[in-house]
Amino acid sequence: MSVKQTALGILKESLRPLQEHFEDVAVTEVMVNPGGSVFIERAGKMIFIEDADLSDGEIRDAITSLGKFVGSWPQPDTKDTFISATIENLRIAGALDPASHGGPSLCIRKHQQSGTRPTLEQLVERNMLTEDQAKVLVSEFVESKRNVMVGGPTGSGKTTLANALCMKIHPFERVISVEDSLELEPNLKHHVRLLTNPNKGVTAALTVQHTLRARPDRLILGETRGHETFDLIRAFNSGHDGSLSTIHASSGEDMLYATEMLFQMSLPADASLSPEAVRGFIGRGIHLCVHVTRTVRQESPNEYVYVRKVNEIIRVKGVKNGEYVLEPLC
Repeated sequence: MSVKQTALGILKESLRPLQEHFEDVAVTEVMVNPGGSVFIERAGKMIFIEDADLSDGEIRDAITSLGKFVGSWPQPDTKDTFISATIENLRIAGALDPASHGGPSLCIRKHQQSGTRPTLEQLVERNMLTEDQAKVLVSEFVESKRNVMVGGPTGSGKTTLANALCMKIHPFERVISVEDSLELEPNLKHHVRLLTNPNKGVTAALTVQHTLRARPDRLILGETRGHETFDLIRAFNSGHDGSLSTIHASSGEDMLYATEMLFQMSLPADASLSPEAVRGFIGRGIHLCVHVTRTVRQESPNEYVYVRKVNEIIRVKGVKNGEYVLEPLC
């Protein structure tokens, strides 16, 4: 039995009313709130599960069992702690009361499996982006090998869009991806997938550093969020054109400022760079910012539809007089 199967077995045993949703490949997220109310995301729709009938004890058992299984539980009797674990294509975040006010809570994201990820053409059909936007991205990322950052809020489709773009990469190019969970499934012939594991000292920063020694044509970082940012931007500036990462940000321009903040936080202990130098480094390394949004509309009392859209594609032309020079493309 695989690690993922064991984890799913724990969830199914502890949360029996949700078993069919864990087995449903169309379900991408299961959210269990304090008090036992449950929402799932299925095929782009957020659905309230009326008959979940979960007790706080069942939710608590699921969290503590998972915590012990993944080895991240500091003390079995700790009541105000969290579990954050990645198991193959599952990303699990749980919180116990009283840290989770009103009762324990749990969120399980199920990343789509290989062969089920939408292509760029399918995303156009779903109105996530226009044909013109798709043509610009293929021209800039695939053909011209621009370094791309895809940004937006949680659940906006950043990874889905990044994966669709990576599907377009030429088969002769060596692609090395770095992730903390198996999210990217571009089905490339010349692809090396590296997984981080901070519990065992395999950090994102260390993995990105290794990638630069492994002859990549392109580096794909699943998400820029911390200490790996310095090495990522260094890679962007060192001839590894056509690389890509995602980041949380509220607009195309804000993606650059968010990267600045993470870059400063990730500088080696003995290094120091002025804000102007950092901005120049980022302005030369990132060529394109693609920002996606997520809105929601109600279809029925218990059903909501997520609408994910590419709302900005911005070319970064460098820095002038201390400010980024930006050109909206579409």
